[in-house]
Amino acid sequence: MSSKPNILLITDDQHRFDFFGHTGLAGSLQTPAMDRLAKQGTVLSQTFSNCPVCMPTRFSWYHGLYASQAAYGLVRNNHDWPMLPSMPQALQQNGYHTAVIGKVHAHGGLNFIDLRDEQDKLLARGFDQAIEVCGKSLASWRDCHWTQHLQKRGLLNAYRRDITRRNPQLGGKERYEPSCLNAEDYIDGFIGNQALDWLNVYDCDKPFFLHVSFCAPHFPLDPPMPYFGRHQPDDMPRPIGVDDPQRIRQFQEHRAKHADMITLVDDQIARLLDWLDQHGLASNTVVIFGSDHGDMIGDLGLDHKGWAYDPSCRTPIIIRWPGHVPAGEQRDGMVEAVDLPCTLLEMAGCNGPIDRWLPQTPGRSFLPYITGQKSDHRDWAYAECELQGRDLAQDAPMDSQSWRMCCERDWKYVLHAHDREQFFDRQADPHEQHNLAADPTHAQRISRMRRQLIQSMSFCVAPNTMPQAPRRPIRETAKTGHEDD
Repeated sequence: MSSKPNILLITDDQHRFDFFGHTGLAGSLQTPAMDRLAKQGTVLSQTFSNCPVCMPTRFSWYHGLYASQAAYGLVRNNHDWPMLPSMPQALQQNGYHTAVIGKVHAHGGLNFIDLRDEQDKLLARGFDQAIEVCGKSLASWRDCHWTQHLQKRGLLNAYRRDITRRNPQLGGKERYEPSCLNAEDYIDGFIGNQALDWLNVYDCDKPFFLHVSFCAPHFPLDPPMPYFGRHQPDDMPRPIGVDDPQRIRQFQEHRAKHADMITLVDDQIARLLDWLDQHGLASNTVVIFGSDHGDMIGDLGLDHKGWAYDPSCRTPIIIRWPGHVPAGEQRDGMVEAVDLPCTLLEMAGCNGPIDRWLPQTPGRSFLPYITGQKSDHRDWAYAECELQGRDLAQDAPMDSQSWRMCCERDWKYVLHAHDREQFFDRQADPHEQHNLAADPTHAQRISRMRRQLIQSMSFCVAPNTMPQAPRRPIRETAKTGHEDD
């Protein structure tokens, strides 16, 4: 048996930081598998997406870079990834067999492609094997291993009709109805089955790195039976800062379906953890769970992702590694998404410094922090976003989706387009309802955090391994549409 641990990275999509059973903050939601990982491992409760949108965060996971460091094709938005040195490549070169099953989302735009024809690009990023799916809405016009499965089952046309009528971008309307698919054929049931099939036939003498990337609870709100209706709106927490009863009810309905889909993912995780136990691999396998970003689901009257508020950009990580990572502990130090690949490389025992494998990464391994070798990890976390297609005129609301953020344990500073600012006391105002940016008593703190923001932004330069391109100021943004899946 290799002295290196296997690594099982499990992620889902658009999972709120507080929607776990162990937090006690999500009403009737129970997540026994995720809670099991938390009980047997360590929770990093203050982890932040460096850009709370699907593609940029996944780019950060694989390449250890901020989205704005990719000067071509990916500027804090859902655009194609450039080819750069990656975490899976480094693992390959350090003796790992690497695989990904599920959503990668490295291709943006509305182009009609079959991801099976793009597999060479994914293998070039460092994967020995890949079973990639395109996501729920993208399956309306793209093909992948999952749509092939639906086609063979005679389900694809019915699914595409169902998902199109749910998608506002395609002329549909969000509906609180179950998927036309059963749980086995639903995208996350498919991913779970493919992951177990992969594990059952794995016979390589190398340790494995397997990324299992689920798609729920990303909208559309289409949990399949028997998950649909597991949670009732009245059992869900009310959205913060919303007074209208009709909107409150709508968001509680949304939260119930969010919880339904999380339950489905939790059941898939339980199957994977049980497999490790049954095959005697739990003790020598690092299991990490996280999500790419969260979802406002009505808090402050907002919905979905791309916001600087915690429900959108805060994404806890859970790490279980028996004998190495303490069990049943929570760490509240600041962590960034770019720290995840750096940590995986240290866990894998990669030779040399991290930036040998991930040039110009602003990330750092959090392994010394969770094992107690260091008392803290970061003084602050950095995040950025520049979603296109939003109204960023001078008179746009403060809650624009073009911003940069610096967050400490006690304070959060946000610089929006056109130099508008927000400043929150995270302890006294955990729901970020009171902007203190104009309060003179905080002027010194705000000035300090502006300097910290500039320091983080100094990392936002393209790596030497790619051509340089002019970077746009935050107040400039294209006026084209953006892709939400």
